[in-house]
Amino acid sequence: MTKKKVTKRKTAVKKAKPKTVFDMLEDSFVGRPIKIANRTFLASLGLMSTMQTEFTKFQTDFEKRFEKLVKDGEKARDRYRAEFKDFREDVRDFGEDVVEDVVEVKDRVVENVKSAVAD
Repeated sequence: MTKKKVTKRKTAVKKAKPKTVFDMLEDSFVGRPIKIANRTFLASLGLMSTMQTEFTKFQTDFEKRFEKLVKDGEKARDRYRAEFKDFREDVRDFGEDVVEDVVEVKDRVVENVKSAVAD
């Protein structure tokens, strides 16, 4: 009987990722400012993202509030129009009353002048 030769499987050698320039300089005096600049850039991106989210919320809230104000304004306009119509009618009636009073006074003055001239 022949022996079957058992071969061991070779494990693949994992290649290390090539280091970036930043990785190579990370621990040096040059790497620290680069790291700070990178984090500052990332923080500014985060800030912009937050601002965009907050602005979208503000815009949505503003549109809702604006529409409510428009509806309240329409109600107020209708109410004031009705009240103004009543006011106009009151002014017209008052004007007619004043005209009637003036005509009466004029008629009395004319009568008094006629009677004074006739005497």
